[in-house]
Formats: sequence, structure tokens, C-alpha cells
Amino acid sequence: MKVTTEQKETCIVDLHIELPPERFQSEWKEIGAEYRRLANLPGFRKGKAPLAIVEKKYAQDMEQEVTRKLLDAAVRDAINDQKLRPAQSPNVREVKLEEDRSLKFTATIVTRPAIELPEYKGLEITVEKPAVEEAQVDQFLEGLRADFAEFKTVEGRAIAMGDFAVLDYEGSIDGKNLAETMPDLQPTHTGRKNFWIRLEEDRPIPELAAAMVGLQAGESRDCAVAYPTDFFEEKLRGYKVLYKVTLHEIKERVLPPLDEAFAEKISTGMTVEKIREQVRQRLEGNARESFSRSVQGEVIKQLLALVTVETPSTMVQQESSTILKEIIRENQSRGVSEEELRSHQEELLGAARQSAGDKVKLNFILGEIIGKESITVSRDELAWRITSMAERYKMTPQKLFKELQKHRAIGGIEEEIAFSKALDLVISHARVNGEDPKPLTASSPLTLNNDSPDEEHVHGPHCGHAH
Repeated sequence: MKVTTEQKETCIVDLHIELPPERFQSEWKEIGAEYRRLANLPGFRKGKAPLAIVEKKYAQDMEQEVTRKLLDAAVRDAINDQKLRPAQSPNVREVKLEEDRSLKFTATIVTRPAIELPEYKGLEITVEKPAVEEAQVDQFLEGLRADFAEFKTVEGRAIAMGDFAVLDYEGSIDGKNLAETMPDLQPTHTGRKNFWIRLEEDRPIPELAAAMVGLQAGESRDCAVAYPTDFFEEKLRGYKVLYKVTLHEIKERVLPPLDEAFAEKISTGMTVEKIREQVRQRLEGNARESFSRSVQGEVIKQLLALVTVETPSTMVQQESSTILKEIIRENQSRGVSEEELRSHQEELLGAARQSAGDKVKLNFILGEIIGKESITVSRDELAWRITSMAERYKMTPQKLFKELQKHRAIGGIEEEIAFSKALDLVISHARVNGEDPKPLTASSPLTLNNDSPDEEHVHGPHCGHAH
């Protein structure tokens, strides 16, 4: 085997590999014998057909299999011979099988950069530790009351700010229907029928609520709105839109009193004091999680600052693409239009590149810590992670495991778990706000955040449960 190396850039090497005809011929004989053993051809008993007939029948399949096996073996041998440390799977290209059965190809290897690990144990971390105030408990309870609010029709007065309106409205520009003029706009801006809104400043449409004040149920009014030049929906920036509004009903939100009857309505046997205590526990749990995330973020920040390393551009580009898709998906789920996303394209790309560069660099650092600390991933840890993923994807763990095996993704999941364990280890050795660390060991199991279904739960705003 002949191997020529070509350094393309930092951490990227091209291996130009040439295999002699003997390698192909030897592998061809082995594959041919296996095909002959399994062949079931007309006129011959299974496994008894002449090799020449088998080769003629399955020549294309045999050639592909031989080539694949030779490529895999040659790349593996070349990496070992060159003492390379791949950071991801090799990219094999320019495969050429010559007439004499010599095989030539190029394998691009992205290698791990050389990293001099700093002292990562004993990092000094200063992070504000949030405390739960009684006012936060009260605020949560107000949201809980709002979830159980009743809406009563108001009669005998005009609508005022803070009221809820049931209305029809339709926008136009210079007498032309807004929905027809700008068909890509959200219906919230073009017009709705029997729509509920709360009269608030600049929501959902700037100036509309103020223009409606004084309307009586059953009345109509033309309300002029001047969209600001920095409005989030770019198409409407600077436009003057006339909305024809017909008010059907005025609604007033009535919150239930925070008493024992309300507590019983939430859950049988519940009391106001129990609700307050459970809300406090939930907020304290949220505060602890927020504190842990802040500590983790500060540890990551320090690790990145302590290590200087040039990351492979291909890995950063791949990670940038993944992060950008996540950013776009998250914004779209919040109702941000494609037009708005396009207007911030460069900003989003810049954020994705920065995040990608930091993530790739952090993973290289954690990879070195994994090796130094001999961190391993247990079967139980892998099983738990796959079970957790299966719940999110609404699949059985067995089916997901088979899919992951099919796409050779098990190794990537094990790597993610190992990264988490390495980061947890560094965090456990850090001095946070001057307190002595509580170090984990390399063999410590991964911390699993698993909410028990038997744990009592208080429903509230954005809890994600039906109530």
C-alpha cells in the first residue's frame, strides 16, 4: 500500500492511497467463495454452481463489496501507520478502480488538534445565587388564578384599556385590502373575525387599542395605525393602515379568590397553604437549576479562555449549519416570519458561527479530559439516554435503538454522555462562591434529571400540562 500525505490546513490531512492489484484479487477470491457458498442458481444445487458463473452473475455486487472492504481496511491501516487521531469519520472520495485492479482514492481526515490541558480542577467561580422571595410566590399564584379566571360580559359602559374585546377587524392601505396586498402577512395584522384581544399598549397592533377606547358593544370605528419604522414585521414598517373595527362584546376577566374553595378546585384535599408550599418548592427548584446552569456557563467560559487551539474549519461549518437550523426552528415556533429571519440573516449566521466555534473547541477540551481521567460510559447510562430520547420522539426504546444502530449513531450518543460526565467532573472540582468543591470521580454516574411521575405538581402558567 502506497500512502502520500498532504496537509490541507490545520487538523485536515488528505491521504492519497494506492492499493496494488494483489490486494483486490485476494479480497475478490474471498468474496467470490462466499457468494458461491450462498448462491442458489437454476440448474445447480445451492453452493455448487461454478465460480465463473457466480462471478458473472454477481460481478457488480462483488466489485462494490470488495471495494468497500478494501477502502475501510486501507483507511484504517493508513490512519494507524500515520499515527493520526481522527476527530470524525474520514471522507473518502475520488475512488478509481483501474483496469489492472489497482485501487486509488483520497481520504480526507479531520484530526484532533494538539491541546495542552490547563489545570481544570479548582476553578474559581463566582455566580450570584438566586433566592426565592415571597413576592415571586405571590406572582406565581396570580398566574394560577388567571388560569382559572372567568370572563363576564360587560354592559352599560364603553371599552377601556385592560378590557378584553371580542371583535372583527380588517386592515386596508389606500383603500386596498391588506390581506390581498400583502398575502404573506399573519392574520393578526391583516384582520380577524370574532377575535379576542386585550386592550394593551402596542399589542397586538401598535396604536389600535388606544384608538378603540370609548367604543360601545355593537359599534364600528375606523382606527388609523402608523406602524413604526423599526416594527418587527418588516413589510409593515412605515406604513399607515386603516383598520375597520366592529366591537361585538366587552369582556372583563374575574379572578377567583385565593381561598380554600379555589385550592380544592385545583386538587382534591389541597389547601392554600399546601399550594403556597408547593409553589415555593417549585420556584426553589427552578432557582437551583438556574444557578447550576450559570455555574456551568461560567466553567465553560473559563475552559475556553484557558485553552488556545485552532479548530478544523469543516467541523465548525458543520456545527454552524446545525446550530443555525436550531435557531431558525426555534424562532419559527415563536411565530417569527421568514421575512423577519431573512432580514437578520447575517446576524444569525454570525451567532451560529461563534456558538459553533466554541462548541467544537469545548468538545476537543472535554475529549482530552475524558482521556486523562479515563472516563467511560456504562450500559445503564446509554440505556437511560436512549429511553429519554425515545420518550421525546414517542417511540419505543427498542425501535429507537435499532434506528440509531442503522445510522451508526450510538457512538455519537456515547460521546455526548462522556462529554457531559467530563464537564460534570470539572464543575464538581470548582470552588463556587468560595465554597469547597464536592468532587466527582471519573467513574461517577452521569447526573440524571428525571422528574418522578408520582411527585405532587401544582398546575400553573406555562407548566405544559392540560388543566
